[in-house]
Amino acid sequence: MEQLQRHTTRTATGRYRRDAAGRDTGRSGGLLLAGRAVASVLIVATGAIHLYLYQDGFSSIPTIGRLFLVNGVVAVVLGAALLARGRPIWSLLGAGFCLTTLAAFLISVHWGLFGHRETLHGAWQERAAAVEIAGAAAAGLVTVALLRGRRPDRR
Repeated sequence: MEQLQRHTTRTATGRYRRDAAGRDTGRSGGLLLAGRAVASVLIVATGAIHLYLYQDGFSSIPTIGRLFLVNGVVAVVLGAALLARGRPIWSLLGAGFCLTTLAAFLISVHWGLFGHRETLHGAWQERAAAVEIAGAAAAGLVTVALLRGRRPDRR
């Protein structure tokens, strides 16, 4: 019992300790879970937009159509893994996924990609870019929080 209490109490620095299973306890654990949920939703939203666009006509564009389909599948896998596992690698991959998707869009706007040139402005372009930026930021913050939580307590 004493050992369990030690793992669930707040340290002198204001940080919460991890429980016996290595999970954050208390307020910091709840905030981290909320951050993971937000990042997961944004990552999946990025893929959902691409799946919608795939069905809305991008499926007929060679290579780009298939990449939109792959984007949707990868987004679901990364979002689910981040939410279920909560490891820094999943949030880092999620941030990288969102940034790579945004970079591919910007490349297609400025130079073209696989023979297709996109426009910068439009309802779906702006929504997708906003979700990708927000997803990268949220997943990046979760990565930092997870990595900081893995450091041993300094006394």
